[in-house]
Amino acid sequence: MRVATPQKSRERAVMLVLVLFFGGLVVRLAVLQVANAASYRQRSEQNAVRIVPIDALRGRILDRTGQILVGNRPSYSVAVIPAQLGDVDSVVAGLAKLLNLPAQRIREKIPKRFLARHRPVVLKRDVGFHIVAQIEERSAELPGVLYLVESRRRYPKGAMAAHALGYVREIKESQLHAGYAMGDLVGQSGLELVYESVLRGEKGQEYQEVTASGRVEARRRQEPVRGEDINLSMDLIVQEVAEEAFHDTLNGAAIAIDPRTGEVLALVSRPAYDPRVFAGVVSPKMWGRLNSDPRRPLFNRAVSGTYPPGSTAKMIAAMAALDSGLVSRHRVMEPCLGLWQFGRRSFGCWFGEGHGILSLINAIETSCNVYFYQLGNMVGLDLWARTASKFGLGGRSGIDLPNEVEGQIASPEMMDRLHGKGKWSLGEMLNVAIGQGPTVTTPIQMVRYVAALATGKLSRPRLILDRVDTTYSGQDKDFREPAAIGFDENHFADIRDAMQLVTEGHIGTAHRAMVYGFHTAGKTGTAQNPHGRDHSWFVGFAPATDPTIAVAVVAENAGHGSSVAAPIAGRLFRAHLNRPVPLESARAPRPPHGDD
Repeated sequence: MRVATPQKSRERAVMLVLVLFFGGLVVRLAVLQVANAASYRQRSEQNAVRIVPIDALRGRILDRTGQILVGNRPSYSVAVIPAQLGDVDSVVAGLAKLLNLPAQRIREKIPKRFLARHRPVVLKRDVGFHIVAQIEERSAELPGVLYLVESRRRYPKGAMAAHALGYVREIKESQLHAGYAMGDLVGQSGLELVYESVLRGEKGQEYQEVTASGRVEARRRQEPVRGEDINLSMDLIVQEVAEEAFHDTLNGAAIAIDPRTGEVLALVSRPAYDPRVFAGVVSPKMWGRLNSDPRRPLFNRAVSGTYPPGSTAKMIAAMAALDSGLVSRHRVMEPCLGLWQFGRRSFGCWFGEGHGILSLINAIETSCNVYFYQLGNMVGLDLWARTASKFGLGGRSGIDLPNEVEGQIASPEMMDRLHGKGKWSLGEMLNVAIGQGPTVTTPIQMVRYVAALATGKLSRPRLILDRVDTTYSGQDKDFREPAAIGFDENHFADIRDAMQLVTEGHIGTAHRAMVYGFHTAGKTGTAQNPHGRDHSWFVGFAPATDPTIAVAVVAENAGHGSSVAAPIAGRLFRAHLNRPVPLESARAPRPPHGDD
């Protein structure tokens, strides 16, 4: 008789344990899959959970009195959760017919990445309620398809202030970062872009318990946090007049600010676009038409357009000469005979017959080129450039709008770059003194400059009334108070006297900017344009002795400043000064923060 060795005994024991383990596993599987199949099928149907993001309502944009400039309206969007589509070909075919979209376009929107396949992907926005009803009725044949209730922007004032307000569109892939997903609507221009982090709010979520057929059995919500409203300094009375003053064929910009604070009262850029186009679905055809339009309606000329300032810059040479003691307000030069000889060149005045003998004050009043040729020759390019810089030219104003450009001011360093070190003529300064040459400015710089002439302080223009933090990388959050430039107040008074004569003197060039019952001050400009007709300029402020509004207007290819820009400015002055109630008392608390 054989005796089992210890090793064989252990092998039998291990085998017995394995047989018992796998036997138990088979029994358990049989119980789960056969005996309790119906029970578990019912529980799986009841416990499937779908997480649907809920967009937050964007904050509204209001004027200084609380009127809504940009609000919200409800909208239905159709979305899919790729991981729940089942038979993709069948669902895509059904959606293509239901949404009137090419099947290939739907397929392109469905992400391939694993994580993205469990999030809703918007296929079409702003669909009618009949589409929503069909999605509900056909949930069994359209698994993974759902509708979302979103908000879209609405514009109670139509296309007013489009370049300032901006627009929202679906996020670009390059803009994706924490908290955003493809299909989200984000600010793409104007205040919508700069204050995106303030306006957007925080998304919520809805947890939907759905059956295998896609029927929603229960819902649980984590409510979104609505975005903050922002109040603008914009004065709708002045804004409306500025919009109307630029007729359809006129390109350019107009800006009005309160020179005491820098608050923007009105901002217009022409040609404009209608932001309501972006409130719905923008077709590729429409987007292409806006981008290819030679008039560039999406381009904000108020902060990004650059123009020679023309005669509106003559006060820079005047201030430089006054401050350095080169002249006084009564200083006369060689008489203007229509031409001035400098070396072997003759420089002409805009008035061919000549202005005769003039003081500095009268030279500004008549905008005499010959006087300023001589004054510029005395001042020199270096002093002129330093003075222009103190008035904010050649640098960004810091307005809370994107894509502001610096422009450029003529300086010895610039001339060295353009012509070679020391190879430029001293005669270049003659053109610079009358606002020609390589100097180019933006309308926002010019209104800041003329506001500084009005108050002696350089302000930072801003559209928002409240101090609101923004994460926009191009925006300095520091709302600085206007700062004194540092010139003698008597010199500012001399310049203001001259500018008042421009609008009210018997030989002034801007009579069409006058306002009955008020004193106004300003300066016209006709800037040479190598690409066509001259640009028409006006800068000014009112009332002349205690200004509450400063204005800059440029009309492209429109001719003389006195005939086009000055009348537009006059309309803005009248809208502001002849208002039924003072601007300060027009402020009102914000409206209730409900749906609008």
